[in-house]
Amino acid sequence: MTKRDISKFLIIFFSIIMLLIMIGFIKKKEYSCIYNLIAIYLGYLLFTYFEYKKKFHVRNSIKGLVIITAILHNLFGEYFKLYTTTKWFDKGLHLFGTFSVSLFCYSIINSSIAFFPRSKVFIFILIVSTGITIGTLFEHLEFITDSILKSKTQTNLVDTDLDLIFNTLGATIAGVLGMFRIIFFDNQRN
Repeated sequence: MTKRDISKFLIIFFSIIMLLIMIGFIKKKEYSCIYNLIAIYLGYLLFTYFEYKKKFHVRNSIKGLVIITAILHNLFGEYFKLYTTTKWFDKGLHLFGTFSVSLFCYSIINSSIAFFPRSKVFIFILIVSTGITIGTLFEHLEFITDSILKSKTQTNLVDTDLDLIFNTLGATIAGVLGMFRIIFFDNQRN
């Protein structure tokens, strides 16, 4: 299989899984979860559009991590209610999700900016700060969602602080992997 074939497979696989999860939410009449699922799916399709227009390139392994994050969130977190029935799932997903998204964003930056320093320290700081920033923005989004929709994604300050700590851990792991090139990034610029 070529890289392009794998990328197409990922899109088809992700589309089928998200459609099945959406059908499940419709059957359970959990419409707010459908809006979240649609937003995530459209975001991935938008990314795919720009990638095919050759604006940037992200390795399939990193795309796979982001897809796994979205499926874990929608299927296990929301559909199977692991966010509310366990104490560990939310923290684990914050760690894994920030790890995935940090690598994803770094890959986009790495493949689209021509004058990109190759210093290991710079790469580490960039990946970690990108992940921490995205994790913080996500916490703000949870707060806004709770305020507008009267939901309870943030139960208390301890929950929010633990989320931020696990976001930082996930970003740091991504930074270490990026710094030592354990996960190899495509350096081609189109």
